[in-house]
Amino acid sequence: MTSEIRSDSAAISLYSDEFNRRVRIDDYSGAVNDVLRLVIQSIPVWTEKLIIKARTNDLIFFELHGFEKEAYIEGYFNGTDMHFLAKYFSQSRSVNTKAAEEQHIIDTIVSREASHPVANLDMVSVATKDDARELALLYASIFKIYPTPLGDAGHIIKTFDDGTKYVVMREQGAIVSVASAEINRKYSNAELTDCATRPEAQGKGYMRMLLSSLEKMLLPEGVGCLYTIARAESYAMNKAFFQLNFKYGGRMTNNCYIYSGLEDMNVWYKSANT
Repeated sequence: MTSEIRSDSAAISLYSDEFNRRVRIDDYSGAVNDVLRLVIQSIPVWTEKLIIKARTNDLIFFELHGFEKEAYIEGYFNGTDMHFLAKYFSQSRSVNTKAAEEQHIIDTIVSREASHPVANLDMVSVATKDDARELALLYASIFKIYPTPLGDAGHIIKTFDDGTKYVVMREQGAIVSVASAEINRKYSNAELTDCATRPEAQGKGYMRMLLSSLEKMLLPEGVGCLYTIARAESYAMNKAFFQLNFKYGGRMTNNCYIYSGLEDMNVWYKSANT
């Protein structure tokens, strides 16, 4: 749930996520001292991880107040960079027990030459609200744990109403692979997310086609920055974004409950500035 919170000297956009025991500050304005004071006053008692999407000019201030930089996205704020800063209120939440294995996945992927985006996107189709129930069933069959309620068709319909775009691959009329784009019109960026492919359809290059299609759709709309937050343990998803010439932007420790439990997430981005 997102709340707009104001004081006389600052304003924040606070995303409260009790399921994942985290709070994210998606935007802020005012003097950073006043912003931080408002943030601390506003976070719930259950918060284990606090994330701030910070501007470059504010990095030193937040780091001096106990935040650490975990990842970044070039061009996120209408062409200027954004940094994911984290502060932990739980010691166990701050410990990355799989850092070596996850770094090995990244090192293996980036040691190879990136591919060019696929050219033939004729198999991709755009989903509509009428597909919400089928999408929910697909997500529920693949993800036993997910940070948002994608197994609920009503939730998916709401995301359509909020402007999220879904593209799908079908086999014999049934959806077997899906990806979406959550668009931030204020800052001209979009998160490519909610990627899923049924096991029997994996290995066919469907996800690359879906992601390429979303990129092709968004560029004419003035979206100059694309990014994703992918499971750090998923070789296939990280490889898909690298092959589409996305850049690795860092890893977010114990970021959310997804697939197997509380997992680390990798940031990948592609900006018109880079």
